[in-house]
Amino acid sequence: MELLFFYIFAGVAICSAVMVVTNKNVLHAALFLILTFFCVAAIYVILRAEFLAAIQILLYVGAIMAL
Repeated sequence: MELLFFYIFAGVAICSAVMVVTNKNVLHAALFLILTFFCVAAIYVILRAEFLAAIQILLYVGAIMAL
């Protein structure tokens, strides 16, 4: 079951990362970047690295939201 969630989050992360690079609207690119960071944090949770997931969300997503 964890493998299925890993593939789902990894696929969404890859698709949203591609959308960050190819999107012309800066606001939409920032929202896709936040989605990418949340997916990476979810992968960290699946790997049982909750501290890294929390740091990922607090530092990176918080910095993008403040920007």
